[in-house]
Amino acid sequence: ELLRVFSDISAGGQTILMVTHSVRAASRAGRVLFIKDGEVFHEIYRGESSDEQLYQKISDTLTMLATGGEHHA
Repeated sequence: ELLRVFSDISAGGQTILMVTHSVRAASRAGRVLFIKDGEVFHEIYRGESSDEQLYQKISDTLTMLATGGEHHA
């Protein structure tokens, strides 16, 4: 419900900044920033991606980061 409220506020032109470890919540955003030690080191833009596609992009990025940059199919 809260994510729907955020979406409504954002659609009205207001910027929302949300900090989360939830991939599901992050997949609702227009842009996802990955921050480590206070520095942005990677970002993903939604573009035309659906929530499901963005969820997969975030999950793939987290997997690559956890494995030291190797992508496992």
